[in-house]
Amino acid sequence: MVDKARIMVVEDEAVISMEIQDRLARMGHSVCGTAASGDEAVSVATANHPDLILMDVQLRGDIDGVETAQRIRSRIEVPVIYLTAFADDRTVQRARETEPYGYLIKPFSEKELYAAIEMALYKHTMEEKLRESQRQFATTVRCIADCVIVTDTEMRITLMNPSAQSVTGWREEEALGLKLDAVLKIVDERTGKPFETPVAEVLEKRVALNMIGPVLLIRKNGERIPVEDSAAPMIDDVGRLTGAVMVFRDITERKRAEAAVKTAFDTLEERVRDQTAELRGSLDRLGRTVEGTIQALATMVEARDRYTAGHQVRVADLACEIAQQMGVAESRFGVIRIAGLIHDVGKVCVPIEILNKPAPLSPIEFEIVKQHPRAAYEVLEKIEFPWPIADIVLQHHERLDGSGYPSGLRGDQIHPEARILGVSDVVEAMSSHRPYRAALGTDRGLEAIVAGRGRLYDPQVVDACLRVFNQGGFHFRNIPSAPG
Repeated sequence: MVDKARIMVVEDEAVISMEIQDRLARMGHSVCGTAASGDEAVSVATANHPDLILMDVQLRGDIDGVETAQRIRSRIEVPVIYLTAFADDRTVQRARETEPYGYLIKPFSEKELYAAIEMALYKHTMEEKLRESQRQFATTVRCIADCVIVTDTEMRITLMNPSAQSVTGWREEEALGLKLDAVLKIVDERTGKPFETPVAEVLEKRVALNMIGPVLLIRKNGERIPVEDSAAPMIDDVGRLTGAVMVFRDITERKRAEAAVKTAFDTLEERVRDQTAELRGSLDRLGRTVEGTIQALATMVEARDRYTAGHQVRVADLACEIAQQMGVAESRFGVIRIAGLIHDVGKVCVPIEILNKPAPLSPIEFEIVKQHPRAAYEVLEKIEFPWPIADIVLQHHERLDGSGYPSGLRGDQIHPEARILGVSDVVEAMSSHRPYRAALGTDRGLEAIVAGRGRLYDPQVVDACLRVFNQGGFHFRNIPSAPG
């Protein structure tokens, strides 16, 4: 049963009004006002804000109960139950247009009145919760930086947030009700041919999808800009499909940054290749060149992100200590150290605003960050290291159970050095400050790898890491932040 309510009675027959008030009192409700005419009812309701109005259709004065309800509803949000001795089609139709919460035919029993009130109050409460949820959803959508377009099941636009309006050039009032493909025109970046958005497939299959391949969005003024997007179905609590939501973003600046990074990498690669060719005959000089290159790559990453300055060096330090504790051949220490010093070099491809975001990343932002091992691999595989550095760096976020990235490798598919690097990376990351949180401490890092021992992380590596700290007294070096 719902909570007791403040109910207003609008009835032109005094005897009937008194009887209804008596019934309400027996039910435990309070009467917050009465009226016999429409004008009086509007005044009393506006002043008292009742939880529910029992409205007689036939009232004194120039306006009847239906029009009175309309006037009240235009001022305050309140549920109305009509009371009438008339049930003709015209009256019922007029009443229906005011969206009443009940319709009782006189004479009615106390049980009928009780049931009607309970149902009306419950329905109104649920609708208010739904409206509040919708308001919160709309506010959230309108505030986020990503472009968001919501459609119904016919792919007709029902909402566009300000970011989507800015990027597409369409105002929301222009786009509402239009088919999505009339507003969001996508073409293949390489061929210029129209590219269908994933919304149609999302609605058909009820699964979230990402756009595959580089695409361009044609703005309302004809300008073409690079975007990336994804779409997901909107399904209510009973499993009914209600529409789809399309999320996309302008990646013009990222493309420019990637081009600049690629140019820098190409230049660096050419320089390393030339130096390697010149120094191939001298193993010692080759070692110094490789070391210089590694330091340059590591510095290039950490100069962009002061929060992770020194992260790669500390990971390399711990990884070498773990390898020594495990009895790994000393000849492999150089491999582990070099891989540790540049394992995050791919983050130069991640926009700096994501690296330094002072809040948890969105799913889309996290997907961008997860590309850094592959970005590093694409650079490092071209450098003629005498060891599989590129593969080790590529796999440092892989996990034994296949839950890692970017390839979902399992068990022995992961390089032993990558398993060592992965454990070192987790412990150091949790020990250090990040833009979105303070340092959690080494103990929390060790707890994390113990919790994932045998499932996420190699048991031998975890055990060796614990010995390094608990028996070897290892501490991370304090490395000054890179200038920037």
